[in-house]
Amino acid sequence: MTAMRLPPRADVRIEPGTAAGALAAPASKSVTNRLLVAATLAEGDSVLREPLESDDSSVMRAGVTALGARVEAEAEVWRVTGTGGRLTAPHGPIDAGLSGTTMRFLTAVATLAPGPVQLTGRPPLLARPIAALVDALTALGADVACEDGRPPVRVSGGGLPGGEVSIDVSASSQFASAVLLVAPYARADVRVALQGTAADEYVALTADVIRDWGASIWRDGPRAWRISPGGGYTGRDVAVEYDASAAAHLFGLAAATGGEVTVTNATVGSRQPDARFPEVLEAMGCAVSRHGDALTVSGPERLSAVDVDLSGMPDQVTTLAALAALAGGRSVLRDVAVARTHETDRLAALAAELAKLGVGVREHSDALEIDGGARGPATLDTYDDHRLGMAFASIGAAIDGVVVSEPWCVAKTYPGFWADARRLGVGWREVATT
Repeated sequence: MTAMRLPPRADVRIEPGTAAGALAAPASKSVTNRLLVAATLAEGDSVLREPLESDDSSVMRAGVTALGARVEAEAEVWRVTGTGGRLTAPHGPIDAGLSGTTMRFLTAVATLAPGPVQLTGRPPLLARPIAALVDALTALGADVACEDGRPPVRVSGGGLPGGEVSIDVSASSQFASAVLLVAPYARADVRVALQGTAADEYVALTADVIRDWGASIWRDGPRAWRISPGGGYTGRDVAVEYDASAAAHLFGLAAATGGEVTVTNATVGSRQPDARFPEVLEAMGCAVSRHGDALTVSGPERLSAVDVDLSGMPDQVTTLAALAALAGGRSVLRDVAVARTHETDRLAALAAELAKLGVGVREHSDALEIDGGARGPATLDTYDDHRLGMAFASIGAAIDGVVVSEPWCVAKTYPGFWADARRLGVGWREVATT
């Protein structure tokens, strides 16, 4: 099994320093979990090379195993024996932990099971919305139910009849991706149209996976996709690309400290929306250069404020808010209402924590206005949210006296983050948890 570098088990006090160095970012959580679904449904065996080993991918692996796939996890390689779309009904509930992709993707996959499936998770996940996905699968003929639009979810199984559906993706593009991933196994054509603002590139990423694994999918309108049944997935041997969202946190360390960080495996032409985050850093005064898959960000002496629409990469509101707190002037981070329904209400959490640093923050329903000038000391709470933990590391690397509480939250997607920060010269030490 791929080794996980364990995060700290106590609060950490960060030692300011200049981030510098080159390293590989972890494999993509988004891609790993999509490929696990494709490999589970595929006919034949698949090999996933250098997948992400994290809490999120671990619960996804356990979930697909419960539905009939066999996964042998070795060092840097997962071997998956697919079901050919012929799933088994699990003996008990599937626990998605804190993983939104697991909950949403496996809700759709469970419609193909021969019997009932229940999906549950930890309390923060049970507060996240899933009604739009339940409604979409119901409209396509499946028997799926939840209470108050949130998990747990009950799926009767028996197959997915098919049809046409419009999905409100304003709370998550994963709703559309979930339906599309199982659509090749429906009994009739499936047409999915997207409604509401979302990071559509994640849906395009899903379409690439579907196509690469042997099913037929095509555009059927500006924001619509169609899949015909009968052309399911075939097992593949594939390497998992880097995680652009995780790389953004490494680049954030360089931007915050005037350092220089190179991510050596930043795949050229990646579909991941967060692969465009270095463009935002350029607007803040960073220098960005690329040599093949090696992408380098060099931070300026002082970051500039920025006014940016983050609707295409809402996960990066945490990274950018942390950098805006260090920048000169007022930054505006727009069109990120969806961040209120992530692991926590990220806009409210950022407003509360940055205020501890003396930063002026005006919180709107879908935006943050941030006046730079952060100063310590402060203990910043992470709300069991991995992206807050990694974003706050950038602040602590730039100013003295910052303690990040419950830093182990990064294990959700990047267990080795704190070790990698130290490799880049950002020191930290564990302190007594208060």
